[in-house]
Amino acid sequence: MTQNVPEDPRTLKGLPPLGTLETVTRISDELVRVIAPNPSPNTLDGTNTYVILDRVGGAALIVDPGPVSESHYANVKRVLDEAQVEAIGIFLTHHHLDHSETARLWSQDLGVGVSAFLARLVFGVGRVLGDDDVFELGNRKIKVVETPGHVHDHLAFQTDDGHLLAGDHILGRSTSVIAYPDGDLEKYLSSLTKVKNLGSQIILPGHGPEISEELSADVIDYYITHRHYRLAQIVSILDQDISLHVDDLTGKIYGPELPESLFLPAKQSTRASLTYLVQRDVIEVDEEERYSLI
Repeated sequence: MTQNVPEDPRTLKGLPPLGTLETVTRISDELVRVIAPNPSPNTLDGTNTYVILDRVGGAALIVDPGPVSESHYANVKRVLDEAQVEAIGIFLTHHHLDHSETARLWSQDLGVGVSAFLARLVFGVGRVLGDDDVFELGNRKIKVVETPGHVHDHLAFQTDDGHLLAGDHILGRSTSVIAYPDGDLEKYLSSLTKVKNLGSQIILPGHGPEISEELSADVIDYYITHRHYRLAQIVSILDQDISLHVDDLTGKIYGPELPESLFLPAKQSTRASLTYLVQRDVIEVDEEERYSLI
């Protein structure tokens, strides 16, 4: 290979084993994580729903309600009841069902709007959110940060007390999928740099444990290095083979240890990397979707 495998700073510091996170965790006095009961190779521990609280004003904002689940909804409502607050809105980081499936049901039951990148088109209520929009929750302020790449409509939400609700842009363990064709590697790399330039902060991912402020910059650097490593892998593999189909390339990149359930997302990320290299005239593709170096 043309470069060494990057080291994940999260594993160097130690990660809680998969499946050991508490269902409800108080991240701070004003922020609670509730994990949906949908663990899988793709969703890791399950989807993280966040409840941002304004205890003084008696209000709360729910971010990424997740999949339909009575127990998950009961856990989130319990958080609201115990904090003696009422939900005034639902925000979505992106449209994937493991983050948004139950949004309409919750919005109807709670009597609140759903806000997202394309809220009015998708849900019919709520706000369309864009970069640098600021939402006031009582005396608190939540800033919208556009972070396309995983998918085109991805958003992150930055709180005024140093937390970034990152959705699937950055995960608590492993790396995120570039969900080609909706995902875009060039935009993803730009978004990572954009988030790093926001400064060190606690990252609250859509899946997995939180990332400490001390580790946040290192984790973002790792994500960027990891993507460039995958690009280098492709060039190295194609330097040894005349041409390869995307399926064969995916198998060579990830190896036989890749579970069958993760082959499709791995293939999506591989396609995103291949598109990135084609656009830069490093490789070319024929009508049979076989790739080769130029």
